[in-house]
Formats: sequence, structure tokens, C-alpha cells
Amino acid sequence: MSHVIGEKDYRLGALERLSDSFALLRQERFAGSIYLGGRAAEAMLRAVIWKNDKEIRSGRKSLETGHDLRSLFKRIEDLGVLTEPERAAITPNIERVGRLWFNNMRFHSTEKIKTFWWRENEINKRRTLKQAAWDYFASCSSVVKQCEVLCKS
Repeated sequence: MSHVIGEKDYRLGALERLSDSFALLRQERFAGSIYLGGRAAEAMLRAVIWKNDKEIRSGRKSLETGHDLRSLFKRIEDLGVLTEPERAAITPNIERVGRLWFNNMRFHSTEKIKTFWWRENEINKRRTLKQAAWDYFASCSSVVKQCEVLCKS
């Protein structure tokens, strides 16, 4: 059975995943929090694309883009829906979340994510996973909020 997902589904799902991410972060369950924060950002980017791309809404084009947040963001830029200040405000957060998140994180332990983030220099001897996870959540939250504004415009 095929389920069609549209703008509203992506938006509501994104908001729920962000809330789930926050709850897990407060419990210091970092792997789940990090994964769901990235998933929230991805879903909200998809909502913006769905809202603004007539070919996707009509079914003439697919939204199958994989899970690369930077590629999703590029599609939004190509649609021309961002003002320069909007683009400038969201780009650093897209870059950060896109660098630190990938869909298969859902299978990783906190220790494996910690190792990955160490290699990415997101954590080090002076910066803990807890600190980095809170900053990462702030970036995910910012992407979701900025995309929510785009969906409402």
C-alpha cells in the first residue's frame, strides 16, 4: 500500500521529531536525539519543496532525493523561494546539520556517533558530546523554524 506524503505530513512530522529529539536530549540519550533532530530538519526541507514545487505536488516529478540535507536545500534554492537574508540565515545551520547527520545514524550507538563527531572535530578534549549535541539541536531547531516560516508564507 502506497502512502502519499505531502507538505502538511512533512511539517507535522518534523515538528514531532524535533520535540522527540528535545525529550531525548534532556535525558542525555544522544544518539536518538541527534538522529531525530536531523530527521526533523530533513522533513521540514521536504515540506518547503512540496509546497513550492508544482511538479512534485502534481506527481509529475518525484521528491526522491535521498537524505542529503544539502541537496534538499539546493532544490529549495533552485525554486527561488528564499530571499537573500533568509538564505544567509539558514545556510550555516544546513551546512552544520548536513555535515553531522546522515540517515543511517538511526542504527548507530552513541559511542559510534561520538567517534564520528570526534573525527569531524565537533567534539574534542575541551568540548563534550553533551555540549555539541545541544548546539546541534539548536541548529536543527533553527532549520525547522526557518522552514516553517517559508511554509506559512
